[in-house]
Amino acid sequence: MALDALQGIPQPAAALIEPRAFASYGAVLAAALLGVLYIYRGRAFIVYWIVGWLLLAGGLFFSSRPYVDPMAGGVMLGLAQLLGIWSSALLLLAAQAFPESPLRWTATVKAAAASAVWFLAAPLVLPLRIVLVSGAIAAGFLLAWAALRYIQLFKRTRHAGSALIGVGMGLLAMSSLAMAVLILDDALTASLLNRALAFSAVVNVFVALGMHLLVFEDMTGELRRSNHELAAANEEVRRLAITDSLTGCYNRRFFDQIERREIQRHRRYGSPLTVMFVDVNRFKELNDTLGHETGDAVLRAIGAMLQRHVRGSDCVIRWGGDEFLLLLTCTFIQAQRKAAELKAAFAAEPETSGLPSGVGLSIGAAQAQIDDDSLNDALRLADERMYDDKSASRSLSVRSRT
Repeated sequence: MALDALQGIPQPAAALIEPRAFASYGAVLAAALLGVLYIYRGRAFIVYWIVGWLLLAGGLFFSSRPYVDPMAGGVMLGLAQLLGIWSSALLLLAAQAFPESPLRWTATVKAAAASAVWFLAAPLVLPLRIVLVSGAIAAGFLLAWAALRYIQLFKRTRHAGSALIGVGMGLLAMSSLAMAVLILDDALTASLLNRALAFSAVVNVFVALGMHLLVFEDMTGELRRSNHELAAANEEVRRLAITDSLTGCYNRRFFDQIERREIQRHRRYGSPLTVMFVDVNRFKELNDTLGHETGDAVLRAIGAMLQRHVRGSDCVIRWGGDEFLLLLTCTFIQAQRKAAELKAAFAAEPETSGLPSGVGLSIGAAQAQIDDDSLNDALRLADERMYDDKSASRSLSVRSRT
């Protein structure tokens, strides 16, 4: 019953398909798809691709039409050759413009004008074979140049799409040059022409896929760069938030963030943790007599000196004013030796050589207990010992003057 029903449907008539016209429709489709990509990725090189595909479509369309007048046919074939060459040139320019490189158009416009004069005027005075051979050679040269550019682009960016385009352009260049040889030797047949068109159509499909892949890779690459820049900016914001702007040391916000972590780390590994307060003697007098700029310079010198004399795992924190806090992985005895070392280093600093006598460092240290949940007790004890050291320094200064 089903077969009987189908017998009433008329069979479609045989249709003659012109390969070049069919290929021109494919080129228009490739341009349309790239136009969709341009909406999301407005880059100049995509515009060059779109116009290049449209020019290729126009060239294929004009070469597929039958022309009664030989003169008009020669001019239209010359126009088809011209559009094909301009298409190859735009694909080359797209590689040079990737991703947003400026182009110099003076030489390009002159070359386009010269080629237009040749391919539109030459069919009127020269044999058509010469025009076709020159067009195939010019297109082959431009396609080979474009292939080299896309391969170089692949070496620079490692985008697989550029490699796919480059290989496709190279194959099209060889096909175009082979076509020139066949035309010159009068060996081009309809069968060879159809095979060449089929080969070019398949290769152009891969070229179009490479273009879409390259745009996708460019988008994802920019997204990765943007994420990297955002992460770097966030890291910089975080660094500024925990860094004292004057001395470059950490600030108290940083201490609040790492206090519990440091306690747990030292408890886990059984290593000692000592806090050390460092204070500048007579700092207010220093500011009043020599000015705040000198005071700031002294604080910067102290911060740099402290950072030079502690290990990378230790922390130097500007606690406030002229006070610095050090978190040291050492015992109290070792911290006392470190205090003497820091006082000697401060006295030898070139930035402090012109300071009044009596300007030195007062230092107090205290070791945290292994079962402490915070550093409050150690901080309080270190602060008391620092003030004891400051009082002792004042008494020594008074005795030396008397």
